[in-house]
Amino acid sequence: MSSLISLLPLVLLFVVMWFFMIRPQQKRAKAHRQMVEQLQAGQRVTTIGGIKGTVRAVDETSAVITVNGKGTELTFEKQAIKQVDPS
Repeated sequence: MSSLISLLPLVLLFVVMWFFMIRPQQKRAKAHRQMVEQLQAGQRVTTIGGIKGTVRAVDETSAVITVNGKGTELTFEKQAIKQVDPS
């Protein structure tokens, strides 16, 4: 019985860590996954490297982004898109 009681703080610590660390990360990952799935041509985006541009084309795994007014296009994996910027 005393061994069960001595494990209780460890179990409580795990539960607290799950609620304050792991669960929020899972929510952020789900939101990012949804954002990537809804990516459309014409949206302004920022990549994880800080490059800002406009999405020109999207396929299942990648997105072509125009990064300046001269028509420079870069192809990124969709997972490399950090956020969709407000228009």
